Amino acid sequence: MEGVSVLPSRDAVASLIAWWREAGVDTLVEDSPRDWLAKQNPLPRAGEGRLRSSQGEGLKAALTALTPLAPSGTSRPLPIREREELPPSLPELLAWMRDSAEVPEARWGRTRILPSGDPHSGVMILTDMPEPGDAEAGRLLAGDVGDLFDKMLAAIGRSRETIWLAPIASVRSIGRVPSDVGSLLVEIARHQIKLVAPKRLLIMGEVPNKALIGDDWQSRRGDYHMLNFDGVEVAAVPTFHPRLLHKSPSYKKEAWRDLQLLMKGL
Repeated sequence: MEGVSVLPSRDAVASLIAWWREAGVDTLVEDSPRDWLAKQNPLPRAGEGRLRSSQGEGLKAALTALTPLAPSGTSRPLPIREREELPPSLPELLAWMRDSAEVPEARWGRTRILPSGDPHSGVMILTDMPEPGDAEAGRLLAGDVGDLFDKMLAAIGRSRETIWLAPIASVRSIGRVPSDVGSLLVEIARHQIKLVAPKRLLIMGEVPNKALIGDDWQSRRGDYHMLNFDGVEVAAVPTFHPRLLHKSPSYKKEAWRDLQLLMKGL
């Protein structure tokens, strides 16, 4: 009848409620307006700010226990906990590098490429980190760069089995390595060199040469550099990385001189 409101049926009400529930608006909302297009504030770090309510305290505790993920395109390694000293023997050091969550590159990837070869060969070759594809290949310096490296070894009468090949970092970094993490990696590399105590050390590439020889390492090529590793003196020869030789073959002649210097007297 005109002027008399008709209440919706029970089925209609149930249908309406179900529709709102599926739309996700069946929960309480705030009375104050919200700018949904505004950028969200980052989650507070442990110890910064306060989360309200009992649920907020639980979330705060959970966030404190987690290590924040690195932004896309960067690497944030797991920090090394305080320790008295590195493992005292080479087998113990290698096991620590393979299994420990304390190594600086532990968060960079799952596959670690460890040093390999013969630590008693008298020749140690140091590089910076694995190449792209090394993790899948399961060895350091695989692919085209590795083929060139094998030819370099063959030219001086050596092979992977008759040298000790070691990277400063066992996992390839996605982005720039922070200076403090780099210092820890170099410290571990220096300790490894001390334990191996090679007669000759070939340092390949800019990063390890800057760390052990200095920023002017290229101008100081062509001679031995006597480096002291906590009482162990090693004759080091700086040279270019095979990846550079692969891209720029014009450097091969200079690299060949470095290889000859490496093997002189051995």
